[in-house]
Amino acid sequence: MMGHDPTRLEMFLTRLAFLLYGKPIYKAFADRLPLHGGERVLDFGCGMGTVAYYAAGPLPHGQLTCLDISGRWLNACRRTLRGYRNIIFLHLEAPALPPDSFDVIFCHFVLHDISASELERVVPALAKSLKTGGALVLREPLEEMEKLSAIKRLTEQSGLVLKDSRIIDVSLMGNTLESVYTKATEVSS
Repeated sequence: MMGHDPTRLEMFLTRLAFLLYGKPIYKAFADRLPLHGGERVLDFGCGMGTVAYYAAGPLPHGQLTCLDISGRWLNACRRTLRGYRNIIFLHLEAPALPPDSFDVIFCHFVLHDISASELERVVPALAKSLKTGGALVLREPLEEMEKLSAIKRLTEQSGLVLKDSRIIDVSLMGNTLESVYTKATEVSS
């Protein structure tokens, strides 16, 4: 998935899932994010903004950054979130993120699509861009056990601590693993 734009079919199916199952799939995930209204939040791999749509509202004094490597997805995300003013759109990859800049980072069905070698760069970059006390919230398909193990290892090596984890059955997506990691202390580079 790295560096590739989605097909029209993929975009159509995502839009359809968003319209038909938005609340049970995407809003349910957004509602679990530790948001109080003033955080700086990163949606890493935002796609068309399915989760961002539900996360932007609870941030009246905060800021949501939607990041994707696909210009096509980012354009779709701009359309999904056109009613909001507290959003920045970034077309880049994770390692370019500034350190200690986000209170919350979330990834919804993104990391399992990234190659193992790329994850070695991406996960530490995400951890580094979290403020101390910040949270990294993930939802990934449970069947990707090898990738999930690599993600867990990399997050912990990057100084993040697993705070909460659960397996849930999500409409259309099957069994998923939701994990919340927190950044306890400064990570030396």
